[in-house]
Amino acid sequence: MNSLRAFVKVSLLIVYTLLLYAVYCVVAGFLKILRLSNEEWRNLFMNVWSVGVSHILNIRIEVEGTPPAPPFFLVSNHLSYIDIVPLFLNLKCTFVAKKEVRNWPVLGFMVKSVGVYFVDRTKKRDVKRVNELISGGMNEKQGIVVFPEGTTSGGADILPFRPPLLQYSASTNTPVHYCAIRYETDEKHGDFPAKKSVCFYGARDSFHKHVLKLAGNKRIYCKITFCESPLHENDRKVLARKLEDRVRSIFVPMS
Repeated sequence: MNSLRAFVKVSLLIVYTLLLYAVYCVVAGFLKILRLSNEEWRNLFMNVWSVGVSHILNIRIEVEGTPPAPPFFLVSNHLSYIDIVPLFLNLKCTFVAKKEVRNWPVLGFMVKSVGVYFVDRTKKRDVKRVNELISGGMNEKQGIVVFPEGTTSGGADILPFRPPLLQYSASTNTPVHYCAIRYETDEKHGDFPAKKSVCFYGARDSFHKHVLKLAGNKRIYCKITFCESPLHENDRKVLARKLEDRVRSIFVPMS
């Protein structure tokens, strides 16, 4: 039953994403010809896509706190590729993602075309380049979201925050908002534990196998908690430590 449910959900997700993306490309093409900004259109597209994804995968999202309005700089813990769904549903934003995402078949191209910034964290020069993009990417229509852990985790704790991508906010004394995301599944009714079926980390499963496992769940519960007040700090290493502590303080570990 889980396998059939997963197949149906993934099929719907693929069709929905491709059809909606086709519409996005047509409108974005017209905006480009007219030399108009497509940020508002992209925000609408990502919000509508996230609404559809949350319905198809039956993700029930609880929001605590008040999401910031653009322009903003926000950091979050990182558990899964579906973290973008609750974030896009609550924020007008774009993301900084690791370069490996750009190489995903089909998805990599689509993610790049909607304005996500890619960074090679192993190269200091590339981190500097992305920090420059961040400085130009924050405006009244969008904020920037960064995952300073640098990778996903199993939700047992918050991983150490890496300072390099906080350089922009530290050097300009820009306030940094933060949030914490966690997931649960309905294990009592046969769902896989969230740590194994929602969190995507390590080398446990290939991407496609994990997607099928995730989609096999009857429902997924997500809670996203936004901070009450942002942090200011002009030293990126100190800022990273403080943000890590703040996110940990509002994060409930996953069993």
